[in-house]
Amino acid sequence: MNGRIDRQASSEHVGQEAGSSPRSWPLTGRDDVLRELISRLEHSDRPCLLITGAAGVGKTRLARELLSRTEASQGQAMVASASESTAQIPFGALAHLLPATWPSADGRPNLLRVLADALLADADGGQRILLVDDAHLLDEGSAALLLHLAVRDGTRLVLTARSGVTMPDAIEALVRGDYAARVDLRPLEPDSVGHLLERTLRGHVGTTTVRRLWECSSGNVLWLQQLVDAGLSFGALTVIEEVWSWQGPFQLSTQLVDLVSRRIGELPADVQRAAGLLAFGEPLGVPVLEELTSAAVMDELDRRNLVVSERDGRRIHLRLAHPLYGEVLRGQTPAHRRRQYCKELAAAVRRTGLRRREDIARVGGWLLEAGDLSDPRLLVSAADHAVLTMDFTLAAKLAQAACDAGGGAPARRTLAITLGYAGHGARAEQVHSDLPQSVTFSRDHLQSVQLRAANLYLSLDRPADALELLRRTEQAMTDDTARAELAALQAILLAVHADWSAYARAVTRARDYTPPSPRTALRLRYAECVDHFCHGRTVAARQLIESALSASDGDDDIPMVRAGLLGWLCIIQAFSGLLGEAEATAVDQYRQAQDSGWIGHLGAWQFYLGRVAARQGRLRSAQRHMREAVSTLRDDSTWGQQALILGEWATVEALIGDADKAKALLDQAHLARVESYRVFHIPAFQMAQPWILATQGRGGDAARQAIRAAGDARKREAPLWEAELLHLPIRLGRPATVSGRLAELAAASDAPHIGIYAEHAAALASRDASGVERACTAFEAAGMYLHAAEAAAHAALLWSRHSDVARAQQVADRCHQLAQRCEGVTTPAVLACWTPELTDRERDIARLAAIGQSSQRIAGQLGITVRTVDNHLHRVYRKTGVSGRSELRKVLSIGSPDSPQ
Repeated sequence: MNGRIDRQASSEHVGQEAGSSPRSWPLTGRDDVLRELISRLEHSDRPCLLITGAAGVGKTRLARELLSRTEASQGQAMVASASESTAQIPFGALAHLLPATWPSADGRPNLLRVLADALLADADGGQRILLVDDAHLLDEGSAALLLHLAVRDGTRLVLTARSGVTMPDAIEALVRGDYAARVDLRPLEPDSVGHLLERTLRGHVGTTTVRRLWECSSGNVLWLQQLVDAGLSFGALTVIEEVWSWQGPFQLSTQLVDLVSRRIGELPADVQRAAGLLAFGEPLGVPVLEELTSAAVMDELDRRNLVVSERDGRRIHLRLAHPLYGEVLRGQTPAHRRRQYCKELAAAVRRTGLRRREDIARVGGWLLEAGDLSDPRLLVSAADHAVLTMDFTLAAKLAQAACDAGGGAPARRTLAITLGYAGHGARAEQVHSDLPQSVTFSRDHLQSVQLRAANLYLSLDRPADALELLRRTEQAMTDDTARAELAALQAILLAVHADWSAYARAVTRARDYTPPSPRTALRLRYAECVDHFCHGRTVAARQLIESALSASDGDDDIPMVRAGLLGWLCIIQAFSGLLGEAEATAVDQYRQAQDSGWIGHLGAWQFYLGRVAARQGRLRSAQRHMREAVSTLRDDSTWGQQALILGEWATVEALIGDADKAKALLDQAHLARVESYRVFHIPAFQMAQPWILATQGRGGDAARQAIRAAGDARKREAPLWEAELLHLPIRLGRPATVSGRLAELAAASDAPHIGIYAEHAAALASRDASGVERACTAFEAAGMYLHAAEAAAHAALLWSRHSDVARAQQVADRCHQLAQRCEGVTTPAVLACWTPELTDRERDIARLAAIGQSSQRIAGQLGITVRTVDNHLHRVYRKTGVSGRSELRKVLSIGSPDSPQ
């Protein structure tokens, strides 16, 4: 019968290549509601399900999925769709399901009964399901027929309807009479939008892109689909360094513009003007909009559900009810009217007194949009305020406009600052170098010199030039306060450069000039906390960083100082037994970076999130964060961290077991090697290689490589990194030559994890299974779950050697539970615990075969013959009960191998 749906055909799936426009999106984020609907449809006494929600939220998709998964619908389902056109025709929506001619009968037939009999004619005694889409658009006759079917046995109804609209009386009666169970479908949450995008695009979608698309679509699936289609068509949604990212402003398809325009509706001229002002000015304070329009117009905006209000302290601000309203209204506004709106907004906010901190930057932005460059001083001030709110894109535009308008040296100085923050380091240095130099103290000049030095060090990787600029300016200045501040900034750069003798001299000079000013004291605390941390004094480092952050609340001169302090806080927390606090810091700062739109800050905190996740042993999460950081910072040089990210990402990939990916990343890190940030060179450039060797089955070489790198760390006075490298052979089960030095480092440092490393090493060296278990417990308490899993694996092996089978199995189970938290880890110790029946050589060969390497390549890596490899594989298959390489990965997987990559 026309209108029936086939169970198999209705099971929709994505079948397009990544990058093409998705034809059918997978159902995502609706598992709970779908289970509820299936249960109600199959077991509830009520014959009707009414699914309501906003237009485009996914009601139809959910209803069809419900029918496809319900056993009762196999061959017994009917489908109808109502529309505004069929609403004008009696039984129009159901016409294809009803008989072509009326049956002849004496007297007046019972119309509803006759039609119901016709609908159920082919039921063969079974139950029928009727799906009616957009039931709120049904004519009264069709609605009455549905009510009749609900009262009569033998039919299940699944109806969808738009929420917030008037329903036909018979549909309302279904709910009033308790014949229908109503389920309101909400928009998708951000996590569900992210999963849906990744399933549809078949790849990693950046967190910021997910957030932008969720905010702009408000979780409405139809609008989300339209945005993605437009992004793919226009090239705005594209893959950057393995991550799907949205670049630039939103571009809307004609279809989406039409959808949104219909939702907005036809507006009277005065209401259209008010909506346009909101589109260019949101959020707007109520007094500002009251000054620009009338109370009646504001009431009309509210009546049409075009505005929403939000409270900010004592103030109430107005926004358009949906982000897409603003996108469409801005796109439909002619250039001359756009300029007029911006002039009016700037004038109105200036008349209200520029009460909020960001008001002057917003006024400057409106004047810029209006083409009004008549006041370069105001533009410079607006740019300075935009810097304070971390809107560096707007700040750079305002500063450039001020320069073009004849703002002189102040405008050029601000432009140089904003370019540096915006990630354009080379252009920033060019503008800085053209500024007039002075030996007379002024706050502007002192700030400019410090930011130029920071740009040289951080963005351009010219540490010698940065330090020389500060040294030269310090010598030329006659004001001791300024000289002390410059010496203190040198101390920071020298500390992160790991030049400890020069660092000590800079600290001494800064203290000798004069009693430290607040800014000098802040910079000295910054430098000293780096010193304490790098030398293993984590308690003192944490105290200093917390003190410095408290003191920096009022230091708005150089936002980069506070940003750097927060980064060091996260690092210090991660290495001082406070991994939970480190994660909270990183999450909070990442959210703030998303709000500010500062790309350099965003990429840096993605990196820190990856560092913390790697420290916790959550390797797949660390992999995602590192990948996003590289993608975000590809064209941004604010922090100059690409090489550092690539190197630490390489270690993560090696721990996951992908030696080829790890080696490629490490090669890229060496090619992008920086001279700055020497305190992080060891984890960036020397930590990955031992793990790559271990992943390739060369455990002895890995241990020797780690010990050599630890010797280099010792020469560089880097006890934290020395301890990490010395613990690596322990993790590989080779403790003999390093346990003594780890004990020395533990005695000289207050870093809690180094003490656990020493305990782990000593217990493993003496074959003390209980001692290794205690190390496992300490690692778990510290949140270092991969280290804990490896220690549990070592303990299980020792108990087995002590012939305590029950205790060995108990600790092996603990290893497996801990590995579950590490998202699919297969490091050698954990894998040995997972496959005790295999020899070390068999395990190495099995792991390499499981990731797709040929026998010839495995033989080359391990220095054996191809025949030997194949013989070992044959024994692996026999012991594990698999038939070939394709099944090995499942056997060797622990945790969540199917986690997003």
